[in-house]
Amino acid sequence: MGDRQWMLVDENGKFISQRTLPKLATVEVFYEDTALTVGFQKMFFKISTNNSFKRQVKVQVWNDTFDAALEPDLYSQALSQYLGVNCRLVRYAPYSQRRVLSTDKAWKPEVRFADGRPVQLINTKSLEELNSRLAEPVGVDRFRGNIIYSGQMPFEEDKWKKIRVGDVVFSQPKRCSRCTITTIDQATGVATGPDPLKTLAGYRREGSSVFFGTLWIPENTGVIKLGDNLEVLE
Repeated sequence: MGDRQWMLVDENGKFISQRTLPKLATVEVFYEDTALTVGFQKMFFKISTNNSFKRQVKVQVWNDTFDAALEPDLYSQALSQYLGVNCRLVRYAPYSQRRVLSTDKAWKPEVRFADGRPVQLINTKSLEELNSRLAEPVGVDRFRGNIIYSGQMPFEEDKWKKIRVGDVVFSQPKRCSRCTITTIDQATGVATGPDPLKTLAGYRREGSSVFFGTLWIPENTGVIKLGDNLEVLE
């Protein structure tokens, strides 16, 4: 709940991420039923989940343009001042339409403000293998996965076509192409150098893309929770 439901946009409505603004990593967020808590520099404020959604604005995520709801200006102003850029805080609204096709044409799960698919899966064995090649190991937070699982072998997830976690079946996987966000220390918002992207490029590169992790589309609604088993179906 709440995942990829809020986003910062520039004055033209285009999404802002750590790719262009690494300092975003230092903005802390905590989601609960009644509010999203946002904090930086020892200052915290709560954004109510009861947005009226009346302030409608066009936003752009990559090639998709759709409607979202503006949050109160006070929050946008506070974030703009801290980050040093003019930005607006928006929320995915009931009228927002950014969906992806599943195997069932009648079922179109929402992508919200994610890059292209709703769920990213990270294998801890893949991370261990990568860290064995690095002078300075990195944490799993560099890759911002939704589901972190303890695998049997590094990059075994590349071969899977359908999996089940808890109540939910996931299909139509796509390997995740990585960017410079992987080089940003998520605690400080400062780039630590070319790694781990440079090292990954040495053995996980195809064409101009460097891959780590997999992206998935859910085939149904349901509950997944910490400790669930991952079952490979295909």
